[in-house]
Amino acid sequence: MKSRVDKRTFLAALECVNRGWFAHRDPQRDPGFGEQWRFWVGHEVEGKARAWLGEGEVLRRSPVDAAEAATKAAVASGDHARLFEATFVADGCVARADAIECVDGEWTVLEIKSGKSKLDAVDKSYIDDLAFTVCVASAAGLPVHRACLVLINGEYELDGPVAFFVRVDVTEDVMVRAREFSLLAPGISSVMLAESAPPATLNFACRNCEYYDKTCVGQGVDDPLWLIPRLSQKRFDQLKGYERISRVPAETELTEIQTRVFKVLRSGEPHIDAPALSQLLRTVEWPAYYLDFETVSPALPWFPHTSPYQAMPFQYSLHVASRPGSAPTHHEFLAPLQGDWRRALLEQLLAELGDRGSVVVYSSYEKTCLTALANWFPEHRDAIDGVIARMFDLEKVFKVAYAHPGFRGKTSIKKILRVMVDKSELSYDDLPVNNGDDALGLFSLMRVGNIDEEFHSRFVEQLLAYCKLDTRAMVRLHEAVAQLL
Repeated sequence: MKSRVDKRTFLAALECVNRGWFAHRDPQRDPGFGEQWRFWVGHEVEGKARAWLGEGEVLRRSPVDAAEAATKAAVASGDHARLFEATFVADGCVARADAIECVDGEWTVLEIKSGKSKLDAVDKSYIDDLAFTVCVASAAGLPVHRACLVLINGEYELDGPVAFFVRVDVTEDVMVRAREFSLLAPGISSVMLAESAPPATLNFACRNCEYYDKTCVGQGVDDPLWLIPRLSQKRFDQLKGYERISRVPAETELTEIQTRVFKVLRSGEPHIDAPALSQLLRTVEWPAYYLDFETVSPALPWFPHTSPYQAMPFQYSLHVASRPGSAPTHHEFLAPLQGDWRRALLEQLLAELGDRGSVVVYSSYEKTCLTALANWFPEHRDAIDGVIARMFDLEKVFKVAYAHPGFRGKTSIKKILRVMVDKSELSYDDLPVNNGDDALGLFSLMRVGNIDEEFHSRFVEQLLAYCKLDTRAMVRLHEAVAQLL
């Protein structure tokens, strides 16, 4: 166990002391491709930000005691006006500043983030991240006068005139939060470093907590309140005393969508709105084209006139069924690792989609991707608008016409497939790449040369298999719901 409380533990403990206590003891795990990609992006952004900020001394990071001593010595010497990776220890906490700067004897603490700046607001999590560092640095004796974020400029475009980074002064908000943290730090450190977990209570933070059902109050609870969709803090506070759905009174006032899920979960029986389902399915025109995109959104833009985190489809799968129950044909595209593939992807897709028949998707994401492609290639806008007009969103069936207790209040394709189709026929579980986050991470890591070429052919097969399963799953789900009538 770590002997000092770091930022991750402290901020988790602000939401729930139990979450912080478990996070502090969480063993390191192997990151997936999506997480590896975010690490790579963070490292690249940090390196570019240092160059943008200017010359400075990079301090040692470990061990903590030596890093702390090196920071104290560098601050005291005054040899460098800018220090990177400054380490501070106080009140049982340890913090590392991305950079600190001294101008006329006044110190500024800077946090480098790979997120974009916004015109009207600063992400609250960024304020808390920086406030923790300022809190610990101040308690350690650094006279902090200002606090700034270094963010990716939201107005930046590759090859455009705007700088990639922007410095945002958030001193007022950070100082207020840092003073709050300074009052909490000794108590949080004491609880986090204690041998036993604090008493656990159900609270709103449990809804997204990775420890809730593994090591905390959710163990053995198979019908938690979180299965009620779009559960607000206010409604949770009203229901909290019941702890689980089976104890909530049947007459409890909920929204229409919440009520439908609530009744299905309480009864354990599926609900079908046959007229609504029939009406939806009748709108499908054959042949049916089942389409799924995978996208990347690089922080460091790859193509001229694209901006940071702009989503771009790099892959698609397309199953085509000529009539209900017929064996579908399959088409696919996976971008090359060099060059700009967007036009090639679009033109191949338009040729394969033809001009008649429903384009079956799952959610509105494919529409968003096609709209972006239309903006890049306006000469194809009319054809793209025609495709969008033919779209049929299969997820809508499970939002308005059919619910099953096995869906657990969700409508994601993976949740639905587990219930509607036998696992022995179709399953994501055995795929090496089985989620969109890892798919985009894997492709991106190959694209930037962070994965050896000898592994590329194997990973290409895995990417193709994952995307193909998405559209094959749509075909089978469409068939399965048609059989309900």
